[in-house]
Amino acid sequence: MQYLSELFTRATQHCQQFAELLDQERQALLDQDMPALDALIAAKAPLIASLQADEQAIAAQLQQLGRPDSGSLEDFIRSLNDASLSAHHSTFLAAAEACQSANLRNARLIRHSQHINGTLLDLLRNQGEASLNVYDRQGNASRAPSQRPISRA
Repeated sequence: MQYLSELFTRATQHCQQFAELLDQERQALLDQDMPALDALIAAKAPLIASLQADEQAIAAQLQQLGRPDSGSLEDFIRSLNDASLSAHHSTFLAAAEACQSANLRNARLIRHSQHINGTLLDLLRNQGEASLNVYDRQGNASRAPSQRPISRA
């Protein structure tokens, strides 16, 4: 069980490193710093591989310890009656949850940025409700009054 504790500790360290990169990614997204984002993507790739290797090693060790396919991992770890192992598992779960939360936060930032950029591109192309009749066919400002009610402005 000592080896399983070590695996959880190593996986926790990888999760913490990944969370730090996700925090840096958030800042690069906010700053719209594309070179930094490229560097972070390159830095995240080996950590993702390490986390996948950790997952496989933990699964193999749990199988060796006789974990049944049904039932939760938490229940199985509790059944081993090892306080240190339970603590390492809990720490790992907290680190994994922090990674997931940071990853979801960054995904929302990316989706928001994509939406804003799409809207701006629509405006530049004279498409979409916000830009209908802004310009005429010659590219001059349209003289037609806006058909939108004030509540939609």
